[in-house]
Order: sequence, then structure tokens, then C-alpha cells
Amino acid sequence: MTGEKVAERFAELIRPVTDEYGFSLIKTEYVKENGNYYLRAFIDKEGGITIDDCVMVSRRASKILDKEDYIPEAYTMEISSPGFME
Repeated sequence: MTGEKVAERFAELIRPVTDEYGFSLIKTEYVKENGNYYLRAFIDKEGGITIDDCVMVSRRASKILDKEDYIPEAYTMEISSPGFME
């Protein structure tokens, strides 16, 4: 599965979570950096995203990913706001 497909599937899986909290899912990506894989989601809401918002989504996303188990390699999941995007 390509990185793009992994990211697209991640978006499909967590969109219901972000919608439930009233957050916008801005972007997902699955990239390899310095030999490590990263699965990232960037979320936003009116007034901005807090660390607590990221933690809520991260906990829910982690459970979903554990259940789906569709990514064969080890990776780090990160939930962030677009204010931190490069």
C-alpha cells in the first residue's frame, strides 16, 4: 500500500471522530523521515486546536488503528494543528 493510500484510509477512519468533536480534518499524511514512518493528521476548529483536542483525537484514532491494523510497518502517529504544518 502506498503512503498516499495509507493516508487516505487514515482520513476515512478518523473523519467520524473529528466530525463528532466539531473539528475539521485538514490533511493526513504517511511519510518516511530519517528511517522512521509517521502517520499524521492535521485538525482545526474555530478558535484553534488545543493540546487536549489533539490528545482526544489521538486516543480515539489509536484505538481505531489498533483494530484496523492495516499498516504493516512500525510507525508513529501524530495529531497536530495546521499551525504547526511546514
